[in-house]
Amino acid sequence: EAPPPEPVPERLRHELEGIAQRESKKYNCSVSIAIRSGDWEVSVASGIADFSTRTPAKVSDKYAWGSVTKSLTAASVLRLISEGAFTLDSQVGPLVDPMLRRMRQNDPSQNFSSVEELWGAPVRRTTIRRLLSMTSGVPDFDTAQPGLKGTYEDPLRSELYERPTHDFTPTELMSVPWVAHQWKSRCLLPGPFGFCYSSTNFMLLGLVLAAHAGVERWEDLDQGRFLPAYLRPQVHFALHGTPKQHGVIPGYDRTSYNLPKDTFNDHDNSEVDGVFAGWTASNIVMNASTAASLAWEIYGPPAGVAPREYVEMMIPQGKVPKIYGLGTFNLGFFSGQKGAYGKGYGHLGATYGYQSIVGYFPRANVALSIATNIETNTQSQPSDTLCSTYNAVLGATLGRTITCDFVSKGYYGGQCKCDHAAADDDDFDSDSAAAEQPSSLVVV
Repeated sequence: EAPPPEPVPERLRHELEGIAQRESKKYNCSVSIAIRSGDWEVSVASGIADFSTRTPAKVSDKYAWGSVTKSLTAASVLRLISEGAFTLDSQVGPLVDPMLRRMRQNDPSQNFSSVEELWGAPVRRTTIRRLLSMTSGVPDFDTAQPGLKGTYEDPLRSELYERPTHDFTPTELMSVPWVAHQWKSRCLLPGPFGFCYSSTNFMLLGLVLAAHAGVERWEDLDQGRFLPAYLRPQVHFALHGTPKQHGVIPGYDRTSYNLPKDTFNDHDNSEVDGVFAGWTASNIVMNASTAASLAWEIYGPPAGVAPREYVEMMIPQGKVPKIYGLGTFNLGFFSGQKGAYGKGYGHLGATYGYQSIVGYFPRANVALSIATNIETNTQSQPSDTLCSTYNAVLGATLGRTITCDFVSKGYYGGQCKCDHAAADDDDFDSDSAAAEQPSSLVVV
């Protein structure tokens, strides 16, 4: 008599272990994968966590998750909107200027006391909605921009590495020459030309949260205020200090930034404070299991941070969903599926030395997270791993074998192609969604 089939988590764990081993070898890094559903959780890890000691990766390893922070910041803002604190169409200036004035009184080095002093009269029209949707004219402090001729320049990265123990505060980053007085008018245009990814937007949203909380300093904001009680001790927010000081495994910059063409860095960023520059845009620290639970609570059935109707506002909408909603990316083109199984949303996370992704796929009702301890020119490794991981989940739960390949198409571009489609009568097409994605968008 044949033995009974293994429970889904154990069957899936075996397959995920193989995926983590394959991807960690392919990219020469650590890979940590976690899945959360309503009934079970699975976590695996493989690869090298610390190349100086050859320490193997563990599921308990903590990572810097970069822009994954934006999803929580967005959900926290929408929570306040649900409570009537302000609206999506409230102007940001009146919400943050009183706090900026108080901060300047306490810090003479801060050279502005209002957003209009930074960006002039046009910023008056900037609303919460425009900040959340990356359609404001506020410039990005991050200068990581792939060059069209194969060269990569990043002035901020150079400064972070030259001053590794310097904490770059939010107001300091707003004051740098490429941000202050550099309003981007084209970002107000309709359509794809008006999408301007800017982490500065999410520092301003952090000030909105801090001002509403009534704190005097940006550091005093409780970023985890709206998290479910069980998650609060597991999610850490790095305000100052290095990854090493926050218990994060080493992260390695293997990009070509600030180097001759076709050459690569191999920079250990474990003692670089600037990894967490960006505050409410990019400072979450946690392990992969916690990251999956965070995605589950933000986007999944619990709606544990903001009410469900407000979570729905975050999700990219349309027959072919837009690339970005409110603090949320369309991840459908990484799914390899069509129909409702091809719908997914969450956020990519990239910071100096680390790249990751978290997402929720509603038809499968799973949240997943993938973390790596390297940063590459194309940030392919998290999306590549997601492609295989998500379809392993579908295969295990639907009783099918699904084989997939991931094709990288630039820094943000990339598509998962699978040999078997999960049956569904929804007509959403992830191929069409992939065709809508910009080919050279930089996301951190």
